[in-house]
Amino acid sequence: MEYREGLYVGYRYYETAKVPVLFPFGFGLSYTTFEYSDLTVTDKAATFTLTNTGDRDGAEVAQLYVHAKAPTVYRPAKELKGFQKVFLKAGESKTVTIELDDKAFRYWNDKTGKFEIDGGEYDILIGASAAEIRLSGTVTVKGTDAPRCEDPAKLPSYFSGRIKNVPDAEFAALLGRPIPDGSWSGRIRANDAIGQLYYAKALKARFAWKIMDGMLKKSIEKGEPDLNITFIYNMPIRAIGKMAGGMVSQEMCEGILDIVNGHGLSFCKGLGKVIGGFFKQLGAAKRQKALE
Repeated sequence: MEYREGLYVGYRYYETAKVPVLFPFGFGLSYTTFEYSDLTVTDKAATFTLTNTGDRDGAEVAQLYVHAKAPTVYRPAKELKGFQKVFLKAGESKTVTIELDDKAFRYWNDKTGKFEIDGGEYDILIGASAAEIRLSGTVTVKGTDAPRCEDPAKLPSYFSGRIKNVPDAEFAALLGRPIPDGSWSGRIRANDAIGQLYYAKALKARFAWKIMDGMLKKSIEKGEPDLNITFIYNMPIRAIGKMAGGMVSQEMCEGILDIVNGHGLSFCKGLGKVIGGFFKQLGAAKRQKALE
């Protein structure tokens, strides 16, 4: 799977690309109203006054976002860096402080192999949601003077936030290597889901998939999806060892993979791993019980 959107997931995309939404990130309804005022900001914290201007008690989740005015790396237009839920009686006011930690302005630099700070001016935005900014202030942040790791000319979609149709060349530039072809080897591996037994070479494995797939489809058709079957269907094969209460080892998982991927010697080899691993786990469980 190719995730060409990069950092632009959720509100990071909608706010940067200026795409309107019905319910922006952080949106919420209340039986009362709130007023924001008296903002003061530093690179360590934002302090402001929050007032319940309605006639009922209520709570507001005040949110703090940062916006880099002239970034040298691509980043969302708004990044949530803190929030605070404040309970206020009708007509009450409180001074609210939302702190900024050492992660508030940093980014990952591929050239230096560590987190760096992009120096310059940042807007500190306080709002009731990502789209409803009530107060703003500006701070100047000292950078770490790291070498530039991204070229805007090679990443125009990412610097603009318009990432619906990222060209191959641009995605490769972001990756820093050729795009993997995405082809499947045809062999089911430990990270593949149990639902992919549809592709198994072993007939019994495909039969097991058919039974499970039928059970899942029946539950969906009834309008009552079976969450247990859905969970198992989408679980990676490596997780069988973690979900079987200690009765299935990773060696047995490897044996299962040999079984579903082969015939003849491979099937027998896998069956041997499963049987041998079962008795090993049984012995380990008895020893553990004796110690208890």
